[in-house]
Formats: sequence, structure tokens, C-alpha cells
Amino acid sequence: MQIIQANFQNRAGHTLRGIVTLPDGGAAFPMLVMLHGFGGTCGGYKAMFTQMSRALAVQGIGSVRFDFYGNGESDGSFGDMTFEGLHTDIADIFAWVKAQPFTDNDRVFLCGHSMGGYLAASTAPKLNPRGLVLLCPGAGMWFGCAERADAVTKTGQDFADVEGLCYKMDFNYQMSKHPDPYTEAAGYAGPVLIARAADDKLVDDACCQSYKNVYNHAEFMTLERGGHNFAAIPTREALNQALADFIKNNV
Repeated sequence: MQIIQANFQNRAGHTLRGIVTLPDGGAAFPMLVMLHGFGGTCGGYKAMFTQMSRALAVQGIGSVRFDFYGNGESDGSFGDMTFEGLHTDIADIFAWVKAQPFTDNDRVFLCGHSMGGYLAASTAPKLNPRGLVLLCPGAGMWFGCAERADAVTKTGQDFADVEGLCYKMDFNYQMSKHPDPYTEAAGYAGPVLIARAADDKLVDDACCQSYKNVYNHAEFMTLERGGHNFAAIPTREALNQALADFIKNNV
């Protein structure tokens, strides 16, 4: 396989940095765009996306994963990240992928984990990927987000310290102006794979079922263990194979 360090400027002129993973041989491949979660990076928790991208490449599927602005190796600091900026970053990343010579433009899939799953579902109606993958999508962060921000700003601060990250409350206020996650996800008509580990303490079955109910062609799979980050070897192996099968069945 080929592993390529990539970068480009988003519409705001900031450099986003990430990784392209391609199978050997061939010219243009089906591609999966991977969106990381809150406070994460393009490698995913304990290299989940790194492992996934390499497993897909072995099966003839390419992938692209970028750090959002303010995250990982991309420009900016975490406090610069905005909710609206995440939406435009995703649109810019998706457009960049479709413009690359290694991409089969008719077979670009979108995948997100946790917050990235929430964002993938919200942006899919406009981006119209070939297929959509939601890994324990974090729709719950929308509910009560303005009230949580109010609780912080009433202390006289406009940010929260989240394990060393400066989390600006403007992020929550922007998010609160969007429709609820399931309403915002409506309108995407393509195939959808939703996955969750049974022992996930952050995203429950009800959230995933609510997403499933939005779509006409959705499959919801539950893995036995691994928690919110699918952190078990057999779980990740099963998830990677299910993802490869989903893409192959929908190209």
C-alpha cells in the first residue's frame, strides 16, 4: 500500500494536514473520507483510523483522513475550532478528495466517529457521498449544549479546560443554532452503516436507532465490546471487515 502525507489550504486559508492511504496498483480507487472525534486526530483513538485505513487498502479501498483546523497537526489551536468551521472543513476535505487523480469520483464514501459521526450525518445531505458510515455518532452533544455553555459563561469564563484543551463556549452556541441532529441528517438517500459497541457508555442504542429511522437504507450493527472507541482487537477486526463489505456492496 501507499501511505502519503497530504496537506491543502481550506477556504479560510488555513493548512489542513492528514494522511492518504492507497492500495498498490490501479489508478483511481473507491475512497473513504474519515472524520475524527472531539479532541481527536486523524489517526483515531489508539490508531483506530490508522488500522482501519490499512485494512481497507489491503482490500482495494483507499482512504483520506485529515486533522480538522485547530486539531492535531493542522493549523490553529483547539480554541480556534468552531462548529461552523468543522462543517466547512468537511466540505473542503470532501471536495479536495474528489479532485485527486487517485479518486474514483463516483465512489467516495463518508465516515465519522463520535463527533465526526454526528458531523458526517449532518453534512451528508449536501455532500451526497456514495455511502455513509456512522461509528457511535455523537448526536448527544447537541442536546443541552447552550445550557452547558451558559453554566460556564456564568462563572466569568468563555472557555472550559477539557483535559488541557481550551474549549470555547462559542462552539456550543453555534451548535445550538443548528436543527437537532436527526432533523439535520434527513435528506440523505444513500446507503448507511451505523455501528456501536454494546458497552459504549457515551452513545446509546436509542441514538443509533434514531439515526437509523432517518434513512431508507440503513443497517445498524452492534459489536459485543470495545466501548466508545471499539477498543478491542476482535471488535476492530470485525468492524474493519464490515466496513470493507459495506463499501464493496455499494460501489
